Amino acid sequence: MKNNLPALLAMALVTWGADSTSQERPIPASPYPLAAAGWGPEAADGLYYSRWVEDWTAMRAAGTAPPLKALPLGRGMNLTFNTETRLRHEDGATVSGADLQQHLLRSVLGADLRFNTGLRLYAELGSGYSGGNGQATTANFDNKQSLQQLFVDGRTTIRSALLGVMIGRQEFADGPRQLVSLSDGPNLHRTWNGTRVYLHDENFRIGAFDLRATRMGRGGFDETIDHAERLQGVNASVVVARGAKDRNIYLEPFWLHSEHPAIMSREDVAGADDRDTFGARLWGQRGDFRFDATLAHQSGNHAGRGIDAWAVMLVQSLTLAETAWKPRLTTRFDAASGDRAGNGEHEGFNQLYSSSNYLGEGRFLALRNLLLVTPGVSVSPSASTHVSVEYGFAQRLTRDDAAYGGGMRSYAGTREVPGRTIGGLLRVSGSWTGDWISNNKVTLTGGYEYLDAGGVLKAAQLRSAGYGYLSLTLRY
Repeated sequence: MKNNLPALLAMALVTWGADSTSQERPIPASPYPLAAAGWGPEAADGLYYSRWVEDWTAMRAAGTAPPLKALPLGRGMNLTFNTETRLRHEDGATVSGADLQQHLLRSVLGADLRFNTGLRLYAELGSGYSGGNGQATTANFDNKQSLQQLFVDGRTTIRSALLGVMIGRQEFADGPRQLVSLSDGPNLHRTWNGTRVYLHDENFRIGAFDLRATRMGRGGFDETIDHAERLQGVNASVVVARGAKDRNIYLEPFWLHSEHPAIMSREDVAGADDRDTFGARLWGQRGDFRFDATLAHQSGNHAGRGIDAWAVMLVQSLTLAETAWKPRLTTRFDAASGDRAGNGEHEGFNQLYSSSNYLGEGRFLALRNLLLVTPGVSVSPSASTHVSVEYGFAQRLTRDDAAYGGGMRSYAGTREVPGRTIGGLLRVSGSWTGDWISNNKVTLTGGYEYLDAGGVLKAAQLRSAGYGYLSLTLRY
């Protein structure tokens, strides 16, 4: 961890900020319900995975802000520091028989300078370290220092609506997590460079963005902008039905345009991919029933071939009791098209920047040529503790295409074998979040996944594989 400056600063600030007794939450400014505001996932008690989302100014005005949050600088200005330190251990094996064992360290230090209620500058430094025998040699795992984010956010209120624009290097996670995510598995999040515009009202919101990928180096502040990898589009959200305690139902249409210079084709040959993903997400809660349904269709051009691909992702849960451990029955249905031989069009679905957590941290499966039915159960022994168990039955939709794992890389030899059954995927996971010396949040997560090889993998001389992980995260 030589020259790991953000790690040292992060740990120092976490310790310094440990004296407050306030338990209140920072509330981001938005007239639209925060659960659907497009700011990305919440981590714990008002802290977000993307720390720029948090707004501590109201707590400072009320005299309840912890140290280093919304520090007054005069003339309406204030400064907020945030830190995150994550330790993670992974241990497992691949279907080819290779063993994996690695230790990961993430260190992040952020600063939010607000000039007034309508203008701010956000900056974030990050570093990462990996050890063990894993193959995590890319710069988002091993990195001395990285300028993760640096953007200007300007906003104003027009009647009841919030209008804003973000310009610069930024994290982006607006849309279905099966297609767009922060990439929280590696040490450093995925970031983009460009412009994001947003308009939030009480009953709807709409956003537009034009972004280029950040290409990291492994040294100090050696990132570049990759103009060949591009993401742009429009996301919207409408409240179609309101319920008690923010149990609303939302309809969210989206258009994503992605450009990538080297996406793997059916023949495992990298080719340029210029793709439009149109779709809609309907999600929310009614009573004890929660649901999340996403439909997506892709068109465009892949390595000189037209694209005609599709995917369906359905997630449901039913709470059986609101007392004791609050048991819930869960089900997932995932289907994504594969590329059939002899067809003039490319039919392989591209999961774009999907969350690895959706189909499993072990990345045994990918949203391509896949039919996956997953029943499960989850319980919450306490308000801050959650445990879930599920078992997925995985098949490929077309025998002409391979079975795919993480990164949409095909399993060797599976294209040439008969059958549909990929195997069964067991997932056991749990998490606990609490206070580590007052306002510092500590989160402990862990899990085990096991892919029981089915006929397709066995015919390709591949085997069953397991994967386990344990992660400790400190946020301030």
